[in-house]
Parts: sequence; C-alpha cells; structure tokens
Amino acid sequence: MTTQNKELRIERFYVGGMACSFCASTIEKGLSKVNGVESARVFLESGEVIIRYDKSLVNKELLKKEIERLGYYVFDKTLDYSAVLRDSKRRALISWFLTILSFLLTLPMMVNAYILPFYVFYINILIVTFSLFYIALPIHEGALNALRKGILNEHVLYGVAGISAYVLGLIGILNPNIGAFLFISTLLTSLHLTSGWMGALLRHKAEKALSKIIELRPPIAHLIDGRDVPITQLRKGDVIIVRSGEKIPLDGVVIDGESEVSEAIITGESEPVIKRVGDTVIGGSTNGNGYLKIRINNDYSTSYLTRILGLVNEAKQGKSRMMTFFDKVVDRIWVPFVLTISFLTFLSWLIIGHWEYGVINALLVMVIGYPCAIGFSYPSVGLSLYEKYLKSGILIKNINILEKFNKVRAIILDKTGTLTYGLPIIKEFYGDIKALTYAASIERFSSHPIAKAIIKYAEEKGIKFLEVKNFREIIGKGVMGEVEWNRVFIGRREVANCIERGDSINGNINVVICVNGRIIGGFEIKDSLRRDSEEFVKEIKKFGIKPIMLSGDKEDIVKMIAKEVGIEEYYSNLLPEDKVKVVKSIKDELNGYVMMIGDGVNDGGALAFSDISIAMGNAVDLSKNVADIILVGNNFSSLLSMLKKGNRLAKAPALNVVIALLYNAIGIPLAILGILSGPLAMLLMILSLISVFTNARLSMIYA
Repeated sequence: MTTQNKELRIERFYVGGMACSFCASTIEKGLSKVNGVESARVFLESGEVIIRYDKSLVNKELLKKEIERLGYYVFDKTLDYSAVLRDSKRRALISWFLTILSFLLTLPMMVNAYILPFYVFYINILIVTFSLFYIALPIHEGALNALRKGILNEHVLYGVAGISAYVLGLIGILNPNIGAFLFISTLLTSLHLTSGWMGALLRHKAEKALSKIIELRPPIAHLIDGRDVPITQLRKGDVIIVRSGEKIPLDGVVIDGESEVSEAIITGESEPVIKRVGDTVIGGSTNGNGYLKIRINNDYSTSYLTRILGLVNEAKQGKSRMMTFFDKVVDRIWVPFVLTISFLTFLSWLIIGHWEYGVINALLVMVIGYPCAIGFSYPSVGLSLYEKYLKSGILIKNINILEKFNKVRAIILDKTGTLTYGLPIIKEFYGDIKALTYAASIERFSSHPIAKAIIKYAEEKGIKFLEVKNFREIIGKGVMGEVEWNRVFIGRREVANCIERGDSINGNINVVICVNGRIIGGFEIKDSLRRDSEEFVKEIKKFGIKPIMLSGDKEDIVKMIAKEVGIEEYYSNLLPEDKVKVVKSIKDELNGYVMMIGDGVNDGGALAFSDISIAMGNAVDLSKNVADIILVGNNFSSLLSMLKKGNRLAKAPALNVVIALLYNAIGIPLAILGILSGPLAMLLMILSLISVFTNARLSMIYA
C-alpha cells in the first residue's frame, strides 16, 4: 500500500504499570511488530503512549488490547494517577512485608541453626508462592506476552530469576544448603515492585504539576447571550465576556471594552498591558479592573497554552547518554547475555556428566544475573545528592543531568522572576513630603502593583494618609482624586498631560504626581533585582560560562537590567516560540551544554529544549515540571557550588553503575563454576546493594 492510500491516525493512550525505560522499550517494540503501526512513542513522565497507525489495518481497540497483552493497563483520558499510585504502593508494601517474614523464617537455615520446626519451611513456601505468583502476577503476564513478541526485557529477567530462585528454594527440601533462595525470590519481587511504585510516584507528581497549567484558565466562560459553558466547548468566532478580575479563558481579540491585563505569568511582561478594541489577548492572563468583550480566535486544542505544552512534550523525547546506555546495553544486551550464559552453563555441566549441577548452576546464573543493584545504582546517587542539596535550597528532580554539569558553556536567564523579583519597587522619589502624602493617600484605593509599591514606600517614610474624595482609576493611565480640595493625578508620565516643572524634573521618572495640572513630584520605578543576581553573573563568568538574558519585556527595561547585572548579550520582546528558537540557536553555536533558568509558563518550552533546565522556587507548576532542578529558596549560591563541582557530579552516577555491575561480574563466574551457594548468592546481592548505597552516601561528601 502506498503512503497516499494509508489512512494514518494518531492515538493517545494513558498507560499504567510502566516503571522505567525497560517498560517504554517493551511497549515500543511490541507495538512496532503490529501490522499497521507506523510508530509508537512512550512518555514515561506523563504515562502516555502515542501511536501513529494505519486505520485500514488496525484500530484503536486492537492497539489497546496489544498494550494490555504486554502486561500493562490502559485507562481513558480521565486517568487518575492517584489510583495507579495507590495500587503500586499497596503491592510494594505487601511484598516487603512478606519478604521480611520470609527472611526471618529463612535465617536459621542460612546459619545452620535449625531452631524452628520443619513445617515452618512449608509456611515459607506458602508466603513466597503468594508473593511471586499473586502479588507479582501482572509482571509475569507481561513477561509472557513480551516473550511471545520476541522481546527480552526486565520483566522477563525478573520472571526467570524469581522463578529460578523459587525452584532452587524448593530443591532446598532435599538440600538445605540452598534453601535461602526462597527468600531471594521474595526480595527480587519487592525490588521489582518498588521500582514500579517509584515510577508511579514520579508520574503522579508530573500529572499533578501539568494539570496546574489548566488552572491558569477558568473552567467556564461567559457567552454574550448570558450562558456559561465549559471552555472546552468554545469554538473560533464565539463572543465572550470577561469581567473585572477574571481570567481570560482562551486566546481572542477585544471587540468592546478597555482594561489592563496582566500577562506576566504567560509572557514575562512585568507590567500590566492596556487592552483596547482590536488588541489580542492570551488565554490564562488576568483581566484588571475593566470590562472586556472578546471574540475567540483559537479553540482549546490550538490555544497558546496548549502550544506551549506541545513544545514541552516535543523536547522531552530526548534521552541522556546514561539512559541511552540503559536502553541499549542493559535492555538489549544484558538480559540476552544472562540467559545465554545460563543455558551454556547447563550445557557445560551436562557434557561433563553432572546434569543436576547443571540445572542448579544455570538457575544460579539467572538469579545472580538479575541487575537489582544496577536498577538502584542511579536512583541511589540521586537520592543522596537530592538530600544534600535540598538542605541548601536545591531540589534535584532529574539525576541524569548531573553528567552534563562539567560541560556547561552558557547559562540563559529569564528576566522577570529570575534575575528580578517581578515586583515593582521605588528606586527614587523626587518631590517633597506633601507630594508623597498626596500620592500615597490616593494610591491606597488602588490594587495595582505600582500602587502597592508607593504605599509601602510611604509607610516606610512614616507618611500619614489624608482623606480622598472622588477617587477614580483611569485604565492604562493612572489614578486621580481630590485631596485637601486639590485635583491630584498619579500615573504614567507619557500620558499625564500635566505642565512640567520649571526646574525640569528628573528624566528617569516614569510615574508623576500632578496637582491641579502641574507636576510637583514623581517616582522612578523599576523591577526589583534579586540580591544575588549580580554576584551570580560575575562568578559564572569566572568559570568561563557565558551569561545570556531572555525576556518578553520591552527593550529599554531589558537593557537596563542587563547593564545592572553585567550581561552583555540579551534578547527582548520574545514570545515562548522565540525563546525556543534562541535556545536552539545558542546550542548550535556552542561546543558544550546550555543551562537555562526560568520561572514562567512562557519559559516552559525553552526550559524543555535546554540541556539543563532550572526553575525558580516561585515558578509556575509547568516550569517546575519541565525543570531538572528547582531552586527552592530562589538562591543562586548553591547553584554556584554545583557548577564548581561539575566533574565530581558528572562521575558520581556512572561510578555507582560500575560498582553494581562489578558484583554481577564476580557472581556469575562463581555460579558457573558451582562455587556459589544460596547464602553466598544472597550475601553478594546484599553487598552489592550496600556498596551502591554507601557510594551514594559518599557522593554527598565529595560531590
């Protein structure tokens, strides 16, 4: 069939039971073998599977059944990850309880101290049987279906290793020296289910964070005919009403009314923007004190915020070098290698006439070959470094990015909310006490951010407010009222229409105080710079790292902040798509990695496309979800410490993987030669886990 004759469709499934990259690989491989499937892509972060297929050859229901045959479960698009998390947690905790029971019953056998009645051995068998064949039943089903597809994954190796340990434990009835393997069977089950629990926990957190983006938009919209409808039902051309203080549901054009709209969380514009007839508005931005009638020009699926989420998903398709290693080596090589060695072990002992040793030693190879320590080697380092840096105000979400810290060549910084607090402050006041008193007295009736800054400044100066009459707020211009029988206006200098003072008031003033048509004072207002922004920029320059600033704000404001902190390269008036383009361009130019620090929805796409993404602690949930690291305390000093230790951070996770593999490399030859007993096998597994966790704790000191 030619491409032209294909009826290509794209289907999105929400899948439960995925724990790691092994699971993603299993689903992608399994679906790729289905006739009619063009491509399949798994997003572990959100638990999504996106399939591109030919409708004439396969349908949605068959694809769903195929995923379920691989051992996973499919939900509809109202998937509640909390239910998946509860089920994963329940299975893991029950398994650990059974593992502890099995260990206590096995311990006397391991030390040849038969202080318990012999029937306890059969109780242990019942415990292990329940754990292996009931609690872990979905894993075995997935392993069988993977084998039918010719796929060797971690479920297959777990199934083979777990059942092998179980069989060896049963043989322990005749040979007590290998009875310890019953406990190993439950231990493997617990480790495997815990991995699934951790995966469900991460996806639950990601789902919660991504759902917060929807909260930027109100759930309903007010149609012009008076009806309230869900925003998902809005269509292009619908006319809606947005009242004072409400959020704008979807992108559109103003056809009536006038108001100031805050787009700071969306575009990074630090000051509210005046919107009049003919101006475009963005869904998720907040209306000020005015009334707006808006014609929708984008439905829910093509809106501005939806496009940003699309940018994030597109960027998340990439994988780190270490994750690529796990995919290619552990998944594609390690599992077939262990199974092959096990078969050759049996064959070798059979040839020399000891088939019974061949069976036992082949099973031992599969048990010791299960890479439990490997599975925990990477996360354990992450947990230790997570604990260390969290105390310093840094939350590490993605351990994989540590391998890139020693090759950072540029740091891109957002302006509003990152280098600055995103709040206006009074840099300088020009005028006398009377001017400040008049201004503060009137501004206390306004909720505008600049009004709050003026009131705070006046209170610090000990100003006492006067009575105000006929207060009025002029959208986009300022406020006015009467104080002591004087007409007072406080607002933007360029629209004040007041007579300048003869002494030519300071040119840096952007908010003036007019009394009876004459300027008597004013304020120089600026975005408040973070205390450590200038020092951070200065220090990263010493490391040979280039600082670059991106902003959706105006050229003059961006230039002023860049000059204050010492940044030579900056970009202004950027939309989210523009920020993504700039990040891509900088990555192409540099021989190294690009780090980005941001806080807004407008930074989400750029953060996702950067090599290392960092969100401020005050960031919106979308940015935090995308980010590899979160600066919980909004403090740059701890990040400087991480940059100084770049080489150590890069090597710590890889070293732990090597340590984990070392124990497998020792144990497998011992199993082949028949030297490995049950207690020794368990000792090796425990030592490997202890070594992995010990090295992880040491990384807290040296990294």
